[in-house]
Amino acid sequence: MFLCTCILLAVLFILIIAYLWHIRSTYEFFIKLNIPGPPPVLFFGNFLDIIKSKRSSLSIHKWTQKYGRIFGYFEGHSPILVVSDPDVLQDVFIKSFSNFHSRRSFPLEKRDGRDVHLFGATGLRWKRQRFVINPTFSSAKLKQMSPLIHQSIDVLMEKLSDEYKKGEPFDIYAYLKRFTMDTIWSCGFGVDTDMQNNINDPYLTHSQDIFKPQFRLNVILALFITELKLFWVKLDEVQSAIRNWIRHHIPITKTFISSSPVKWIMKEAKKVIDKRQLIGQTNRTDLLQLMLESATDKDIIHDRRASFVTNDDTGVEMPLIRKLTKHEIASNVFLFMIAGYETTSTALSYVTYVLATHPEEQQKLQEHIDAHFNPENEHDMPSYDTISQMDYLDMFIRETLRMYPIVPIAINRQSTEDFQIKGIGTIPAGTIIGIDMLTLHFDNDLWGPVDPHVFYPERFATKRHPMAWIPFGAGPRNCVGMRFALMEMKMTLIRLLKLYSLVSCGDKTEKAFKNLHEAFVIAPSEAIIRLERRNEHHD
Repeated sequence: MFLCTCILLAVLFILIIAYLWHIRSTYEFFIKLNIPGPPPVLFFGNFLDIIKSKRSSLSIHKWTQKYGRIFGYFEGHSPILVVSDPDVLQDVFIKSFSNFHSRRSFPLEKRDGRDVHLFGATGLRWKRQRFVINPTFSSAKLKQMSPLIHQSIDVLMEKLSDEYKKGEPFDIYAYLKRFTMDTIWSCGFGVDTDMQNNINDPYLTHSQDIFKPQFRLNVILALFITELKLFWVKLDEVQSAIRNWIRHHIPITKTFISSSPVKWIMKEAKKVIDKRQLIGQTNRTDLLQLMLESATDKDIIHDRRASFVTNDDTGVEMPLIRKLTKHEIASNVFLFMIAGYETTSTALSYVTYVLATHPEEQQKLQEHIDAHFNPENEHDMPSYDTISQMDYLDMFIRETLRMYPIVPIAINRQSTEDFQIKGIGTIPAGTIIGIDMLTLHFDNDLWGPVDPHVFYPERFATKRHPMAWIPFGAGPRNCVGMRFALMEMKMTLIRLLKLYSLVSCGDKTEKAFKNLHEAFVIAPSEAIIRLERRNEHHD
């Protein structure tokens, strides 16, 4: 028995040494390519530096300043090539898109042909889903969604009216989060919730739980020991199943064993899909209806590696299938919920901060709004066509997103073939390309002559490099919901600024925006402001 134990320990020791030697060899990736970067620590790579800084985007920006516009760092022993050269990025995101149509996968993300969605899908699977979903965000469809957005804004304005009457500073970010979630479930999926009035609404609480910082050992293991990713994914599934079984059969455990918010939302999404399919055709224009019109009864759609596929029986070329499985529809419901909730509400919180701290710019925007709407009519509903003509409003929002990017971590690509970078050489297939959005967004050569650190919306009146502004990504795989998000933000700001001016509360306002926290989204903890009616007169 003792001998067997010794042998097992010896084998385990040898395996650990061999694995660490394998990891050490991976750290030669950028050395062989003669690409500079911060020196990695065995097993952790440069992850400890990111943890120390608490802001990955700031670490990357600091490394760019030290190592240049093309450098490499390691997450565990996974090499990440960071690029902030706009010409190289234009080649990656636009010109050579066929080689960079995939994003990097998340640590516990499956890509097995079934559990995928638009964010994680690769190749033809992404192309097929995008083909189906793109029409949702056409001008015609957005016009039809406008009344639904205004219904959500009506409730938001009632809440803000209550806060105005109190005359006290308050956190507008909390209201914006509930508003954007309400809008997504209503406009996207036809679910009428009461989350703007009920902070305990299950759709709201489960959605918020997804964004709560939490330590998950499986995620850490999948990030650092990538060779066993399939095992970590399966282990996570088993743990989730055990947790759900215990909660279901031993109800008392619900107080200390949490349910998976992802599983809950996916389950609710499938209920919504079943209900809509049971009703049949509806006149409601939303994302879910458009996806259901392309639904198939198949569990899996086998995508071929070509724009057109050949029928094996006849040899005739057939076009790409424009269908979605029920599981893909549910996955995309989940995707649009997480992609459109905290991002849009956070963007609006930054806009409110800029308005409160730049009163002259706020007045200029209000005058711009007054030129397009009757200032005496508080309930004038901005139409899609009118909003599309409001150039300064568009520039104001774009300038805010330039200075306060929301999700730079989500803007990445992964090559499917070897590729060339001028002055560097051949980069191997499978390399992950990250970006330094802060360097791009504050580059004086791209955004001058006015100092990029100064809020100046008019800089967008000048045509810039196509990769100078990329808060929504770029190229064919940019954010599919960008036009919806911008429309939602513009309608909200018009309704808000027609009635109110936003006033800074000094340190209470500044503190949260000087100490931003970064997980998936770069966000403040709160947005403290005070409201004043525009028709108020002060002595």
